Amino acid sequence: MLPRPDLSPLLQIYFLFRQSPGFGDYSATEKLKDAPPDFSHIRCPLCRWQPQKSSRWHCSDFGLHFGCGTNWNTFDTRGQCPGCRYRWQWTDCLRCFRSSPHEAWYAESGD
Repeated sequence: MLPRPDLSPLLQIYFLFRQSPGFGDYSATEKLKDAPPDFSHIRCPLCRWQPQKSSRWHCSDFGLHFGCGTNWNTFDTRGQCPGCRYRWQWTDCLRCFRSSPHEAWYAESGD
């Protein structure tokens, strides 16, 4: 379902993110607690920077989402904030400061 044309562009973007597959699937976060991610296969699709286990992202206000202020490693939870359970569809690179779809950060083992 596409956003209504009478909504502002920011609201349209917000609704597009909210309609993504898997939104609200909290069980995925619980499953990831058992197996920590392999950071050797995670990298920025734009500049190829690889985050470390110690890298941190911040849950902040975006569109109609009022961030809870949690700081965490977004790859520990596959983009879901452990504080408010909001699933971030885009991830900012801590080196080049550009945004990419969160799932694009996960490289195949042969890449």
